Amino acid sequence: MMTMVVLTVKSQSVSVFFSDNGGKFINIRNAPNGKVVDKVSVDSNGMLEVMSPVNGWWVICGNSYEEPDKGEIKLKGGKKLYIHSSGIAFATRNYGGQKLVLRSTPSSKGKVVYSFKEEILLHPIDVKGDWVKVSTFDGKHTGWIEAEWLCGNSVTNCC
Repeated sequence: MMTMVVLTVKSQSVSVFFSDNGGKFINIRNAPNGKVVDKVSVDSNGMLEVMSPVNGWWVICGNSYEEPDKGEIKLKGGKKLYIHSSGIAFATRNYGGQKLVLRSTPSSKGKVVYSFKEEILLHPIDVKGDWVKVSTFDGKHTGWIEAEWLCGNSVTNCC
């Protein structure tokens, strides 16, 4: 008897939440730098999955987001929607003051380019395997961090 296993690999996604981008709303677009088709308040506690980053723009998985008190909220505008990395974030999970590092490559052997002990917010740039390329909110540091140290929940920690 022969058993066949088929494995389907889907684009990698990351869980993020909406973050204050300096305005009143975070724009949802129909293409990178495209037409604004929906807006989300920067005060939203919404969480969403994003994937396929290109030049700072992420595809929104499922064209919806989860609001803690309201459930799933569908976004207007079409089948494939985009959000810029400046409007999304995650927090680090070093709740016990662990030292975390950003690396030059998506590997534990990559050169350390920044280290910190406090919990901070990061913008996503790219994803490869179990690693996410991020930038600090002040834009001073960019590097790769293991995804296990990131929390995409806006209202609680990810313990």
